[in-house]
Amino acid sequence: MAGATTEVGGLVLRALGGAQPGWRLRALLPDGDGGGGLPEGVETKPFAPFAPTALKQSLAGADALLIVGAAAGGKGGVEPEAMKRLMEGVPDGLRRVVYLSVHGVERTDKLPFSMANVWGALDKQRAAEQEVLLKAKKALPSHAVVRVGKLVGGGAAAGGALELAPGDSLSGDASAALVADALGMALGRPEAVNASFSLAPSDAAALGASDWDDQFLKLVGPELLRRPLSALSAADGREWLREWAREFLRPGKKLTTPVEVADAADGVLLRFLSRATGYDDDDGDDDAAGGAWAAAAGSAAPKPDGALLLVAEAEPAPRIRVMRAEMESGMVVKEMSEQTVLARLEKDLAAVEKARLGKKR
Repeated sequence: MAGATTEVGGLVLRALGGAQPGWRLRALLPDGDGGGGLPEGVETKPFAPFAPTALKQSLAGADALLIVGAAAGGKGGVEPEAMKRLMEGVPDGLRRVVYLSVHGVERTDKLPFSMANVWGALDKQRAAEQEVLLKAKKALPSHAVVRVGKLVGGGAAAGGALELAPGDSLSGDASAALVADALGMALGRPEAVNASFSLAPSDAAALGASDWDDQFLKLVGPELLRRPLSALSAADGREWLREWAREFLRPGKKLTTPVEVADAADGVLLRFLSRATGYDDDDGDDDAAGGAWAAAAGSAAPKPDGALLLVAEAEPAPRIRVMRAEMESGMVVKEMSEQTVLARLEKDLAAVEKARLGKKR
């Protein structure tokens, strides 16, 4: 761990050394930091990001690296300026990097984050995250970027719970102890592989193991919508979703991106399609070779280009979830079409549930 002497860093080390004793723990300490307060049994090595040989020696043999950014963890955290050198020092064999960052890196055009970024603080954090992502693309099997607000709680395990959401969509101060628990889980959970997500306070009670499972489930896809069903059963919801999705095949209801619809086990798959097209400059010179090429390219069969999976689930409570699916490397997210689907789903589902509730009365 880099940033081990921050409050949240110490809490993570205690959690890993206690609840997950399979880990052998190593704290990377800057010059002059004696590591006071570290849990017993934690090995210490120098943290010298600007001394490549020393850094590689400190990281040698590591399976995972957890980095507490200074903006998130405070004094003792890793500064953005050190991230490029730190990533350059990552050795062969390292399997996962988890980086603790802050809310707002993707919302610098929105209040209150635009004010926090007046002097470029969030831009620097974004650049630090990018160093992790660039390294991951080149030489890391997996990574995770975790974003939080101000950490509070004085180290005591606070009551309450955390909410998790993909990307950078949450806000609010969070208990350092609860964030430490989530970071420990992010090191080992398959759902957190190659994921970026936010943590923030939740109104729910303390989370048990199954609750954490349901929170981390949001990273699979990732999840774009989670909506409770108030007047439909899960079985009714599945049938309704399948009929509703086929509306996008009707004239006047189509999306800007062509789609095909296929039933799935718990709902329906709305698959986006792309069609190869030829180039025609319309100069009247339609020679045989050029015309044949354009015709062949223009008539190519549509190719799958990502999808949305819409499911209706009975557990833990009747609900509908929407998540991205079939997103191969290099595919571009169809944001406009996704937003259209989600907005129409919210509107139409509200209408059908209102009608169902009205009939019951």
